[in-house]
Amino acid sequence: MQSKIMVLIAMTALIAFLGVVIAFVAEPDLVIVTTLMVALASHDFWISVFKGNGAKPAMSTIPLESLPTGVSGKPVSRKKKAPAKKKTAKRKKK
Repeated sequence: MQSKIMVLIAMTALIAFLGVVIAFVAEPDLVIVTTLMVALASHDFWISVFKGNGAKPAMSTIPLESLPTGVSGKPVSRKKKAPAKKKTAKRKKK
């Protein structure tokens, strides 16, 4: 119930703000863009809050390491490599 109230408050604030902008600027292109923006925001709020129970998991339960990377498509392996050995030069004594 609280999320529905917050959505209504947010939509009212968005429409009020855009209404003031449209009233003072009054450009046809701005009216079209803001109307489209309000329509998209209303659709998003409707889908996320009013349809279903709105209790969707915030994050996936799959660990990030098992997901493919953007470069190779293979899962990231976190194997630690052995540290490289330092090369020491032996000095000859005279």
